[in-house]
Amino acid sequence: MGRKPKYSKEVKIKACKDYEEGHISFKGIADKIGTTKEAVRRWYLTYKEHGPSAFETSTTNKSYSKKFKLSVVEEYTSGKYSMPGLAAKYNITYSVVRGWINKWYNGIEIKDYDPKGDVYTMKSRKTTFEDRLEIVQWVIENNMSYKDAADKYSITYALVYKWTRAYIDKGPESLKYQKRGPKPKSEIDESNLTEVEKLKLELEKEKALRKRREFELEILKKKEEFERQLRSRK
Repeated sequence: MGRKPKYSKEVKIKACKDYEEGHISFKGIADKIGTTKEAVRRWYLTYKEHGPSAFETSTTNKSYSKKFKLSVVEEYTSGKYSMPGLAAKYNITYSVVRGWINKWYNGIEIKDYDPKGDVYTMKSRKTTFEDRLEIVQWVIENNMSYKDAADKYSITYALVYKWTRAYIDKGPESLKYQKRGPKPKSEIDESNLTEVEKLKLELEKEKALRKRREFELEILKKKEEFERQLRSRK
């Protein structure tokens, strides 16, 4: 048997009509009936899509196929719809849509309806600094495709996103796992080097620094382009 809604169909329809006719704001309605303005806004989005019938109480729990759930997630990740927009489009509870998307982001398999629930299928493997740097570089070079990187390297979406944002905000050093305790001594004692060896070491440092700066400049360009694309979607 389906769950009994907290607010009746009549209350939701009246709230939507009052807003549509300009009598009161979402917040005003929410304060009046004791809910949130976000909830009222979701009611109205659903009402616009499906009319009063959207609030009919179901006598059975709805079930959705894995294919359908993934198609909803894909619409969200493409930037075409917000979570409330998808909930309204398909007349699905907002929390259900949010649950599917959260599971996908965290590498949890989305399955056909199963009373036992979903299970983790992707356990992130151990990675080195070089692994994390390679993954981040691949993401940036492939249009910030976190999902494809997660699939390619068998890492959860959440970690790929975390590493990429850390790299963009703080640079490559942010991808190193910091050990507790005193910092290790330098592996090279320059006092024991000849002048030629010191010069060679200095040139290598400058080369590495120049390469890093060139790469960071490229990252900055891609970041600006990515943020521009995000703004254009709004």
